[in-house]
Order: sequence, then structure tokens, then C-alpha cells
Amino acid sequence: MSSPLTIRKSTEDDIPALCALADAARAFMAAHGNAQQWGDGYPSAADFARDIKAGASHVCIDGEGRVVGTFAVFDHDDDYKVITNGRWLNDEPYMVMHRVAAYSGQGIGTFMIRYMQERCKNLRIDTRCTNGPMQQLLKKLGFVHCGTIVITGRGEREAFQWEAFHWVQKQQRKEP
Repeated sequence: MSSPLTIRKSTEDDIPALCALADAARAFMAAHGNAQQWGDGYPSAADFARDIKAGASHVCIDGEGRVVGTFAVFDHDDDYKVITNGRWLNDEPYMVMHRVAAYSGQGIGTFMIRYMQERCKNLRIDTRCTNGPMQQLLKKLGFVHCGTIVITGRGEREAFQWEAFHWVQKQQRKEP
């Protein structure tokens, strides 16, 4: 991507662009074997409006002022209390990213996740087991697969966590 990217809080004026991003993400996921994750019209304009009202919704803006990515960030998620087939890296306070969507092939997803990694020490995220592109991105950015969680009303998800301390140690072990 040649133009600079920035992140800002979403506003109600962004809802049409957020819905367009969700539509593009649904099409991308369907084309990559993950039609079920957002196949039921989720997230909707009402979901985005709720995130905006809570102050959780963010947009990624390109150099021409276009909305090219979005995510919501929260300081916890009650659905993350129970994890099976593994465990979280730690029990410290964390931030969680939900509803991550970006136009593909431009590094926007990487930019948004790195933005959050620079702002917190513990970051959690979940995705369906069929969302290979997201799982690959998370692993590339230092996330560890921690187990399985159940999102109320949405089903099982693979749970990932990035921990700044864990990431620094991992990088130091890679150096000669």
C-alpha cells in the first residue's frame, strides 16, 4: 500500500463504509473456505452502531481518506473466561479485538493488529477454525494458539493471544 494508513475512532457517518467492509470480508471468507463465520449478515449496521456508541469501534483510513479497515477493541470479553483444549498465556489484564475486517492484499490487517500490539501488553483475538488467512496472519504477528472458546450465540472459535513479554523472549531466541 503506497499511501499512509492511520487509525481513528469510528463515527456514525462511517457505518455505510463499515457495512461495505463487512460485505467484502464475507466475500473474501467465502472464497477462502470460511463462508460460515460472517455468512449470516453479521456484523450488521446495528452491531457497528453499538460498537461506536461504546467507543470501541475503530477505522483504518488510507492516504486518500477512505475507510479501508475496521476493528472493535474491548478491555475484556466474558466469553474468554472459559477456554478448552489449552490455556491462555497468562491471566493478566488484556485487550481483545473483534470484528476485524480490511480490504485484502494491502497489508491493512497487519497494520491494524500491529497498531494494537504497540498499545497493549496482552492482546487476544478469536476466529473460526476455517479462517486460515486470519490464523496465518496472527501466527505471523507472534500470536500463540491457546485453545478453544465459545462465543455466546456464535459458536466455537480458535483463541489466540499475543503477549509482549512472550514475543520479546521469542525474538531474542531467534537472534544468533
